[in-house]
Amino acid sequence: MDRMPSEEEVLLRMKQGDESAFTMIYRHYHASLYIYVLRFCKVPSLAEDLVHDVFLKVWEIRDRINPELSFTGYLYRIARNHVIKTIDKLATDKVLRDQLYSQLDEMAGTQPEQAVRAKEYERLFQEALVRMPPQRLNVFRLCRQEGKSYDEVAFLLGISRNAVKKHMVLGMRFIYDYVHRHGDILLAIYLAGKIL
Repeated sequence: MDRMPSEEEVLLRMKQGDESAFTMIYRHYHASLYIYVLRFCKVPSLAEDLVHDVFLKVWEIRDRINPELSFTGYLYRIARNHVIKTIDKLATDKVLRDQLYSQLDEMAGTQPEQAVRAKEYERLFQEALVRMPPQRLNVFRLCRQEGKSYDEVAFLLGISRNAVKKHMVLGMRFIYDYVHRHGDILLAIYLAGKIL
């Protein structure tokens, strides 16, 4: 990453609406931000779209930038938040998920990619289960793996239906977060399709 003459001055100009200053910031940070985002999502075209979105956001909120504070930290925080929002959206939007899978199929061929991803998901899923509190794990196994209703599980474990529901919500969130932290965006999306 090349050093700009005076980042503070360039940021001040950008803050005042100077498009050439914005272009300098874009050129200076684009490559490193792309690499950062690509580590999360593993899909070059998606990473490029996310980086573009981040810079668009920077331009839109340029009046809030404080040139005296670390712009790098600010930029990477925006990128991280945007990636997380995108993961959440992909996890809940079947159409977007299918589009992403289709892009992956075109990139790498369907069978090997899906088999590797499924195996990696299964490994992370089992790791997450081992780290769950015992009662939550019991509830999760009875509901998801044995197909019992919340009422049946509540009766079997001697807890309320609301407690079962709470354990299930927290259990699924824990698994999703675990896979998200230890895997990548595609595993998180794969997981969403499995547990939602």
